[in-house]
Amino acid sequence: MDTLRKKKRKLKTQIRTATSEETNELLVIRRQLKKRHSALSTTESARKKRGQKRKNQEHFIRDRFQFASHLFQQPKSGTLKVDRKELETHLKKTYSDPTREEPLEETTGLVWPAAPGINFDSWPPSLQEVAAVVNKARAKSAPGPNEVTYLLYKRCPNVLKKLHEIL
Repeated sequence: MDTLRKKKRKLKTQIRTATSEETNELLVIRRQLKKRHSALSTTESARKKRGQKRKNQEHFIRDRFQFASHLFQQPKSGTLKVDRKELETHLKKTYSDPTREEPLEETTGLVWPAAPGINFDSWPPSLQEVAAVVNKARAKSAPGPNEVTYLLYKRCPNVLKKLHEIL
């Protein structure tokens, strides 16, 4: 890669100093070098991607929860160069509301929605409802947070009943 870059740079300087007849030949050579360089860089980036993918897979298999948390964490950067008092006054000025305790005036133009026709069912699901959901799930469904598959609850209704009693 580096040698190709150096050759391309040398050719560029040669093209500047060459005559018009030599320039055409040098441009052809430069195009060939460019093609070779782009092909090499493509294969190199593909190799790096494969390596990174393999590392990510190994890290995921080792500890999937830590892997997921690292996906969304942003690296810490920079330092805060402000006095504590100045920071506190800025935050207080920005995020506090001096009129917080005052009651709000009634807003005109707001329409209240009608009361719902059916009352909300706040009871926990019945055993039949839970069994219907479990039986509807595929046998190859991913296990839940406790890593127990649906198959256990499908084939052992007493376990499902015990779980429903606990919940």
